Amino acid sequence: MFVKAFKIKSNNQLKGTERKKLCDMVAQVFPVLKHEEILCLLPKKEAVSVLKIIAHNGQTVKIFCTAKIPVFFQLNSLELLPTVFTLWQHPHLLYTFVTQSSVVSKLTNGANLLLPGVITDKPPNFHSYGNLKKGHPVALVTDDNKAPVAVGITTLSSEDMYMCSGFGKCVEILHVVGDTLFNIEKSLTRPQLGPPMTSKHESESVTTVTNIVYAQQSSSDPNKETSESCTKVHESRERNNDASCVLAPNLSEKNLSLQYLGSEDIEDIIENPAREMDKLLEYCFLKACKISLKKGDLPMITSTFFKIHVITACPVKKTVDVKKSSYKKLSVFLAKMKEKGVIDTSVIKGVESLLSVKIDHPLLKSLVIMEDISKEEELSNAPVISECFRVTAAVVPLLTQFGYEKGDILKRAELRRCFMDYVKSENLQDGKILKINPLLANILRTKENQYSITMEDGINKFIGKMTYTHEITVADTKILHSGKLAPIEITVATRCSNKKVTLINNLETFGIKLEDFAKDCQGIGASTTITDVPGKKTPSVLVQGNQVLYVYKLLIEKYRIQKNYVKGLEFAPKKRK
Repeated sequence: MFVKAFKIKSNNQLKGTERKKLCDMVAQVFPVLKHEEILCLLPKKEAVSVLKIIAHNGQTVKIFCTAKIPVFFQLNSLELLPTVFTLWQHPHLLYTFVTQSSVVSKLTNGANLLLPGVITDKPPNFHSYGNLKKGHPVALVTDDNKAPVAVGITTLSSEDMYMCSGFGKCVEILHVVGDTLFNIEKSLTRPQLGPPMTSKHESESVTTVTNIVYAQQSSSDPNKETSESCTKVHESRERNNDASCVLAPNLSEKNLSLQYLGSEDIEDIIENPAREMDKLLEYCFLKACKISLKKGDLPMITSTFFKIHVITACPVKKTVDVKKSSYKKLSVFLAKMKEKGVIDTSVIKGVESLLSVKIDHPLLKSLVIMEDISKEEELSNAPVISECFRVTAAVVPLLTQFGYEKGDILKRAELRRCFMDYVKSENLQDGKILKINPLLANILRTKENQYSITMEDGINKFIGKMTYTHEITVADTKILHSGKLAPIEITVATRCSNKKVTLINNLETFGIKLEDFAKDCQGIGASTTITDVPGKKTPSVLVQGNQVLYVYKLLIEKYRIQKNYVKGLEFAPKKRK
């Protein structure tokens, strides 16, 4: 539902009566919630708003937010559903299915959950899938953490799930960790609530292969998929004349299941996580030595080399972590590279330094860079800022003729087209002169005896009756801001012992994650934190020292922020004569 970017149709704050109706609806749909718990989700002191959006598949969805955090969403054909943020506070609000943590990444990419991906308590029986009807809301948790990761609806009843004996689509995913709805509030992370209540027999009887995500992209005809899957099971059961295959998958069925997995999936099952991190660490190290490290940079402290070169060489959406590798320490890994003859290091007074790199080493010569990031892809992550206008009550009488409602967001070109179409349909244009009819007089608030104005003045006055808004698009995610767009502010402050610190504010306005930006600032070797600054509405990134030039260059070159939206360059340290 929210895998791809959605279009925001309206965003309105709820009034007192509307908030009360929402509380009553929540109490009716989720009777297990106490009145105090509902007030915690929808507190009176926080702003509660309803966001009306159009999903990529054309469905209209209402999203209810508290302090900009989505707490519930509602489709036209379904009742109110909780988001994962709400389920983190109340994990038992929906019936839950348990699956493996490796499944989540595939669900985020748009896959639905199939029955082989469900971990059941003991061998599957008639009660393994609960007592649910088709279309019942459910939540998904992983075997290592009972904090829900997805919300969906069942595509089969519990009885049909059992009769299909582990084949067929089980849950249609509507909302999952990592989708566009989840990324509205990027500061929250999934809590660790401990593993779900499952028996020891379950982990022994259900193998990794049979429970890996046979979650594939949803079929165009789910009924046909389920029917074919059930028929395949019944035919296999008749051939083997063995009713026990209904209760637990045997070895032959596991081998059969492998046929439906690609080679990459099988490698993911067999591969040791520490071995994977070893490969990633070695790849990032060799890539840094081959591409980013210059001969004039040496000698260099190994910790600085790791922060500036190795971490930045890591592919997108991956994180290199020495502690998760089999080496555990950077010095152990570098000793291995030194043993292979790739580098030369020395330790002086307990500080290890990188002295040289053997450029003609076979490992560096044979290295193939896996990423092919073109300039177009880099620019696609640059924020695109465009001015828009929100439909107000004053202009609704005209725009409602073109299918727009109060709260809709339109660009200047669309408004100009609608205005001109109306003028032509009413025959109000005389060259560059616009005739004023009663509807336009009411909208433009012209003088009583004024019957005409210039066409441009009419268009500008019409647009001026709407709320000025900025639309910021970052990697297919749209962020709306009403009024003037505040630029990113870089300031320098003095802390204790007369030490300088650099503060960067308003990053989130341009879709920049504070955690990612703080991590990028560590590349200069300075410590960074995220802190609240008095007088600022949003948190700021604090960097030790006067790092204005580095931060400014980072914003302009990496994040592609336009120079007129970055202020504070005057605080950079002055060059000595």
